[in-house]
Amino acid sequence: MTARRGLLALYSAAVLFVTLQKGLHHPGNFLLFRGAFERLVGGENLYATAPDYFGYLYTPTFALLFAPFALLPPLFGLLLWNAANAFTLAGAVTRLLPPRAAAVALAVAFLDVVRSLQNSQSNALMAGLIVLGFLAAERGRPAAAALAIAAGAFTKVYPIAAASFAVPHPRRGRAALALGAAVLVFAALPLLVTSPALLAQQYRWWAAETTRDAALHGTSVMGILATWLGVSWPSWPVQVAGTVALLAPLALRRARWPDPGFRLLYLSSLLIYVVIFNHQAESASYVLATTGIGVWFATAPRERWRDMLVAATLLLVSVAATSLVPSQLRHDILRGYALQAAPCFACWLAIQRELWRGPVPQS
Repeated sequence: MTARRGLLALYSAAVLFVTLQKGLHHPGNFLLFRGAFERLVGGENLYATAPDYFGYLYTPTFALLFAPFALLPPLFGLLLWNAANAFTLAGAVTRLLPPRAAAVALAVAFLDVVRSLQNSQSNALMAGLIVLGFLAAERGRPAAAALAIAAGAFTKVYPIAAASFAVPHPRRGRAALALGAAVLVFAALPLLVTSPALLAQQYRWWAAETTRDAALHGTSVMGILATWLGVSWPSWPVQVAGTVALLAPLALRRARWPDPGFRLLYLSSLLIYVVIFNHQAESASYVLATTGIGVWFATAPRERWRDMLVAATLLLVSVAATSLVPSQLRHDILRGYALQAAPCFACWLAIQRELWRGPVPQS
């Protein structure tokens, strides 16, 4: 309990420090998100660029959901946004795992949480919503799971993968209906401040914007193939292969569905998958992957090979992205060769192996 409280205190300190550090100088994406809310209310194109506004790739719904943060004075809005990110993740993990295991998992993810906060990104919030969706599915609450998953999917699309958490549970049809209803509600939410015609146009602009970067590889498995092996494939075949590999144990190891350990392994796998097979993945995205690795490491037996994999992850993903490493080295080597994806991919392969090889529960 003491370790968990210490980690929560550390997360609180990080929220305050990053808010003061960035809020007084450069608040990262916070001003972009604030501007998106103002544009939505003003009936402007969310995806048109301006000298002080460019790079918005989120949905129109997210622009509305950002209202509680946008309507506050900037420093207080940034504080609340950082707190929502850090404490959604910390709260979800502490509800998911026993105290000591939760402390270990949060410690593994900590540096990446800080980096995500420094960019005012939503990645820690996405990790927390995915874990909350898993918890709700585990507790037989499909409506709550649907709300968490839809909230994530209408911020960044990839949390929709968490819909697969319903597969091992008996009320899959109810879960699908709840998710469908939640998607419709979230899609229509901006109608509170805009017209149906303009909202439909915003979604068309959004779809056009998101397809423009389809040729990117990002800091991902596709980036490894492109930079290490010179493979010039488009991203989608690799993403399809990764998706099939992710879902195959879930589809073919039905006898393990009743095993909570199997389902927890699948959560860890999915948290890593949504980053390493994402063609838009960047350094700040890796808080999702390190959360998955932290959950896996905290709940698995101690073995030397596992310790070495997690140590390599912390070194290449978490520590190497800090100012301890010269910026040119970070840009030319770590990002240029997608090195952050490599240890996470190795951890993901190890988790997939455990999903296939674990014992079947005896009835």
